[in-house]
Amino acid sequence: MYENPQSHKILVAEDDFANQRVASLFLKKLGYEVEIAENGHQAVELAESKPFQLILMDCQMPVMDGFEATKKIRASKGPNKDIPIIALTANVVCGVNGDCLSAGMNDILNKPVQLEQMKSMIEQWVA
Repeated sequence: MYENPQSHKILVAEDDFANQRVASLFLKKLGYEVEIAENGHQAVELAESKPFQLILMDCQMPVMDGFEATKKIRASKGPNKDIPIIALTANVVCGVNGDCLSAGMNDILNKPVQLEQMKSMIEQWVA
């Protein structure tokens, strides 16, 4: 089990239950607290109401996709407008990286996510 010296809360914006479960289990194993948003609209609401250390944002979700949600979070005056937002995507189509960065995401984590990849990505962005 990995140990994290301080507990940080991470928002996972993901509509797929299985992916929510995997991300939650990995993050808890790494020592993080997890909050789940089932769509982009919920992610924006949560990001405007409480601070997070990092957001893992699925790109394709119902109600509001991750691109639009990220733009809204970045444009807000909320506590998370400047925190790292990492795209979660299974879409490896050319150009999706540019779409993620244009929306204001900081990096991309490809699905299916592996524990070591997630650990490395979070360590890169969380001080």
